Amino acid sequence: MSIVRPELDAYMSAECFRYLRQYAEETAGRGLIVMAGKYRGLSLEDYLKGIDPHDTTKITETLNRILGKDGTRLCIVDEVKQISTGYEIRVSESACSTGVKSSEPHCAFTMGVFVGAMTAITKKQFAASELECVAMDKPQCVYKLDQI
Repeated sequence: MSIVRPELDAYMSAECFRYLRQYAEETAGRGLIVMAGKYRGLSLEDYLKGIDPHDTTKITETLNRILGKDGTRLCIVDEVKQISTGYEIRVSESACSTGVKSSEPHCAFTMGVFVGAMTAITKKQFAASELECVAMDKPQCVYKLDQI
């Protein structure tokens, strides 16, 4: 689905997104935000068809094109790496952690997007955790996706 606004285009500020995400999570819990992200990731299936689940360079490039500067600008996908249990994904400039300081990981929506996207690519289910977060003064947000 293409969103067209004659003057504002399809994008809104990370500041507005941060409030939406933060207060939805406080009201309904983190699970709602992860699932919203997962469904966003699953909606990318047409862009991800035919990608070899082992070609992490192609996965990184494709997700960065879709989600990065030339796409929706959710984040910059720095690296997708295959690990023994699934995948590790490293991103920077995530909309979820922009302008946020926290003692715990803060990127439930972005993490959910990767769960959905990797499910679309592999046709497998994943449980995810955020290992590092820019909101916690880390250089990148790091997500671990374990195949279940």
